Formats: sequence, C-alpha cells, structure tokens
Amino acid sequence: MKTSTQLPRSAITRRRAIGGVGVGLVAAPALLLSRKATAADNLVLVTWGGSFADVVKRIIAEPFTKETGIGVTLASGPDATKAKAQVTSGRPEWDIFDGSGGEMHNAAREGLFEELDFTIVNTAGLISSATPYSMPFLLYAGGLAYDPKRTPRPPKTFAEFFDAQTFKGRRGLRTRVSETLEMALLADGVEPEKLYPLDVERAFSALTRIKPITRWIDQTPQTISLLTSNEISYVYTYNGRVAAAKKEGLSVEFSIDQNLLLTQYYSVMKGTRKRAQAMRYIAFACRPDIQANLSDAYYSIPVRLSAMSKVSKDVRAALPFPFNPKNVFMRESFWSENHVKLDRRFKEWLAS
Repeated sequence: MKTSTQLPRSAITRRRAIGGVGVGLVAAPALLLSRKATAADNLVLVTWGGSFADVVKRIIAEPFTKETGIGVTLASGPDATKAKAQVTSGRPEWDIFDGSGGEMHNAAREGLFEELDFTIVNTAGLISSATPYSMPFLLYAGGLAYDPKRTPRPPKTFAEFFDAQTFKGRRGLRTRVSETLEMALLADGVEPEKLYPLDVERAFSALTRIKPITRWIDQTPQTISLLTSNEISYVYTYNGRVAAAKKEGLSVEFSIDQNLLLTQYYSVMKGTRKRAQAMRYIAFACRPDIQANLSDAYYSIPVRLSAMSKVSKDVRAALPFPFNPKNVFMRESFWSENHVKLDRRFKEWLAS
C-alpha cells in the first residue's frame, strides 16, 4: 500500500480535458453556521457534469457546506487550457480542479496548481498515491463487460478477450491509446509488475490480431449501448457505467477478474484566494466516511483502505479488489511524457 506523497505509480486517464466546453454552474445551497455564506464566498469546483456532478453535490459538496458553512459551486468541464488562461490572468475563476491522468502531471509542471497543504490534507492510508500537487479522491476500474443472458461463458481477463478462437464474437474497444496499449500487453502475457515502460511494438502487434473483429468506440456511453443492442459481444468499459446500466434494468455484467485501475484527483488552482478552504474541501472529500458514501452512490473504489469496510456489502462485492495481482494501476507519469506521440501513432494505425 502506498502512503507517500511522491509521484505515483498509479492511476490514469479516465476522461481527457474537453476543449471548448462552456462553464455551466450548478449552485449547491450555502448553509448557515456561524455566518451565512454568499455566492461570492463559495468555493468553485470544476468537475464533470451530468449524473456525476449530481453525486458529487449530494455526497461531498452539500455535506461539506453543512459541516463547515463553506458553500460550494460546481462548474462543468475541467479543461487544462482554460485553467492555464485563468492562472495566467492572475484571477482564477475556479478554486479546485477535478482531473486525471497525465494531464494532471503536465498541469502541475506548468505551474497551474498550488502545493497541497499536508497539514490539512491527510495522505495516510491511501491506496493510490498523492503527488505534491494532486490528491486522489476517486478510484474506478476499466474492464470487460458482457450480457450474461447472451454469453454464459464470457471472457473475463484481457488474455481471454484477445482469444478470438475460444471466445467468438465481435469486440468493442475505445479509440483511446492509453488503457488500450496496457490491455494489449497484459493480454499478450506481460506480467503486470513489468508492464511499464510499455513495449509499444508488442502492443500494436497484439492489437493487430484482433483488429478485424473489433468495433472502435469514440464515446464511453456507446460501450453500453452497443453491447445491450447486440452489436458487439464483449466490450471494454468502466465499472460505474455497468452499475448504472444494471440499475436501469439492462442485462450487463462487469468482470472483476482483471482490471485497469484509474484515479481522479483534486488539485487547488494556483493563485486562488480560497486556498485554505479548498484544502479543507479536499480533506473532507477523502475522509473514510465520505469515501464510503461516494462508493455506495457511484460504485467507485475508496481511495483509503480503511473506508472499504464502511461500503455497503452489495456494492463492495461488485468492486474490484485494488491489490489483485492481475490488476494494474495506470501510470500517469508514463502518459504525461508519451501521450502525444503514441496517440498520433494509434490514430494512424486505426486509419490504416
């Protein structure tokens, strides 16, 4: 278990920054403690919209406001380019940035984030490491999904997913170089602890073998819709997506036999006038009780091992075990240095 604040071996890109997304505001009510917080006093957290923002508001932001009196406004669409423009202007509109993968390493190198105050933000007992500028607050898993009604014997590991002779049917993979190369190498027999640095040539060779039977998917929601409409037999997707689909009554299951583990982080924007309040919010979000509530609501993996026992029994049974030796924490430092060139090569390979 990693508990230091050194740069992590773990985690990955769940979502890339989305350029050109307008900032939509969803105000969390400012509750009264010693004084009434006004909108101008609110922390501004830029995070992801839709149902995820609803969960963050209900599980983290509103309880934080109730406990501290510090209001929180949610802005939609984390974007590193916009963050840089705000920091450069000297008047950042956001106070806390929700991001993932190599993007966070690169943003920190560009001076977009404050150093975390580890007298406020507790890094003890973390499953995924903090960095000097970013605190993990959510873990989730990428893995294989299938329809149990159609496929009583589905592939449950990456090697089985790549075994087209034994496991017939059309596959679904994302048009995303990160995660895809890792999966290909694990399928080809690379041991998880020896995965990085990636053997790129070997990964592309493995992918070429299943390219003719693969549907390449641009948008994450399509991983579920294509599977449930019987356009593909198996798909690489995320445990939270499958949990949400099951709640809607869809016939879909997620394998926890082997997974890629990905991390979302909170960072504090450089130059914010609410640095101390932002640190308190991050510390609150990572408390074991809040982490357990987040897991129950979103099927995320708690970032603290001590929170696992607080997660409801049904949810805990559906979560991948972080220390399964078959699993791999995505290494963001690798992708912060190599994403541009490998993404270009991957797109050229897809088009060939």
